[in-house]
Amino acid sequence: MIVQIPTRKYKCDAFGCKNLSDYVIVNKKLVFNGSIYLCNDCLNQLYKEISKFITPKNVKPPYKKGEYYDKN
Repeated sequence: MIVQIPTRKYKCDAFGCKNLSDYVIVNKKLVFNGSIYLCNDCLNQLYKEISKFITPKNVKPPYKKGEYYDKN
């Protein structure tokens, strides 16, 4: 899946939303090339809902726990 900025403005695909799309989610792995057009508000709302199930991994610190870190 790829998130892109569309070249043309379409209506947002979210149910009940009347805004124009700011982003398009393109899926080229399906048998048919499916695209979902979303406005900025709906994309942020989707991100918040997905983040309840999937959390990003922590970034590893430059040193191990208990090891001395010298900035020099």
